[in-house]
Amino acid sequence: MPLSLPRDTRSGSPLRSIPIPGSKSVTNRALLLAGLAPGQSRLAGGLEAEDTRWMREALVACGIRITEQAGAWVVAGGSPPAPSQPLWLGASGTSLRFLLPWLALAALTPVELHGDARLFERPLDPLLDPLQALGARVSRTDHGLRILPAPAPAAPVRLQVDASLSSQFLTGLALALAGSPQGGTLTWTATSSPTYLELTNTWLHRFGCDARLDATSWQIPGGALHPLHARLPGDWSGAAAFYAAAALTGREITLGPWDPGDPQGDRALLQILAHAGAQVEVRKDPAGDEHITLRGPLGRGLIADLEACPDLGPVLAAVAACAPGPSLLTGLHTLPLKECDRLDASAELVRWFGGRAEVEGDHTLRITPGNTPSSRAPFDPRNDHRMAFAAAVGALVHGGELLHPGCVAKTFPHFWESWAEMLG
Repeated sequence: MPLSLPRDTRSGSPLRSIPIPGSKSVTNRALLLAGLAPGQSRLAGGLEAEDTRWMREALVACGIRITEQAGAWVVAGGSPPAPSQPLWLGASGTSLRFLLPWLALAALTPVELHGDARLFERPLDPLLDPLQALGARVSRTDHGLRILPAPAPAAPVRLQVDASLSSQFLTGLALALAGSPQGGTLTWTATSSPTYLELTNTWLHRFGCDARLDATSWQIPGGALHPLHARLPGDWSGAAAFYAAAALTGREITLGPWDPGDPQGDRALLQILAHAGAQVEVRKDPAGDEHITLRGPLGRGLIADLEACPDLGPVLAAVAACAPGPSLLTGLHTLPLKECDRLDASAELVRWFGGRAEVEGDHTLRITPGNTPSSRAPFDPRNDHRMAFAAAVGALVHGGELLHPGCVAKTFPHFWESWAEMLG
């Protein structure tokens, strides 16, 4: 049954602050690093959602013990993976691209990876090529992939990687090399979303690996990981819809606490909305964490290059459909490769809100806002959580109904409850 998306009806009053879930990007990196590091790590504040559940369950099936104590995950790491059954990864691209190199280089037995069909339709060959050069054998099956692990490297490895379609290929390899005794060096000529490499490098350092990252190479010492006790940061991707709601409605919202040293690329949302006329205020609490208030309304359309933060694309397309002027979003060439073709779906969403959307090549979306259509069918988010978030944002102005609202469970299971709480 379609979900009726609420319009904003309380103009002027502040939106209610809501708890932001943990970062999926950080959670899955930290879980794997905790599994690689010999000893016991304690991770608080991690994201509880489908993508991170698949990661935890896969690690447990590989022999890594994970227990929950006082709201934190306690991970006993350091054991080589030896799964006795196929690993189910759902639709989690980070789980697949992070686990695959570790399994290909360190597993004691052959491994099968299963998941949703779309997961294995997304680009993977640029990750498989360097692993197979090291001696791993990876074949496609009816359900996913079968991996015959490579012999253990006798010296540090050096790999040239085609990372033009995804920085996750580099992250997966870097995590695996950090967990190996020998380590190695990765090189590339270009990559998408380079801020995610900074994110990985930050967490490698926090787990004891003194990796050195520059624009086209990454040196990763092996055998240096140690366990970590840490609170994981909130998710800027998850917060994007809530800050966008304030920008569109002319209201304000304060969210936090945020780690000021957290390099998540989606924090660029604040600057993008500020350039379009929103006001941003940052306050630090006694612990040094940030609480950030954003106030609308916008004064103009959006002009933004999203190459470093493509996950913001759908939400910003929804904002642009309701903004007080035309918008131009560029750097979108990876959107067709996501959980759905987000470039096409974002253009469809803009038109659903009555706007005009012109897709130029595979990287640019030119948007002109329009009037609310008199009648329309419910919007189909194509089983993509970020398209559902975006539909909720634009519906604050244009209303509408949404099919399959449960797809938000991938990264934000309680999104609709939080959305209602925010609106009061």
